[in-house]
Amino acid sequence: MRATSDPLTADEKTELDEALKAVRRAEQALARAQAHLNHMAGRIGSADRYGQKAAVGRRVGWSRQHVTALANAYRAGALDQEERVEAA
Repeated sequence: MRATSDPLTADEKTELDEALKAVRRAEQALARAQAHLNHMAGRIGSADRYGQKAAVGRRVGWSRQHVTALANAYRAGALDQEERVEAA
């Protein structure tokens, strides 16, 4: 048989709510930062210099193929749309 748990105090509820809000804010900030990084990697990777995509990939720890996909999305304007959606 399980022991009944004591309900949370008002202070405990407040602490948990504040921690949860902080986590949600951090998740939103991380999503914005990731969208920005994707945009920058796509923009820089779209330059037609030899080895550019591989250099971007090495710098951020991604494959050249991933950077190529971001560069293609950047050229198509898809990354700009993602940033506008994130800002909304």
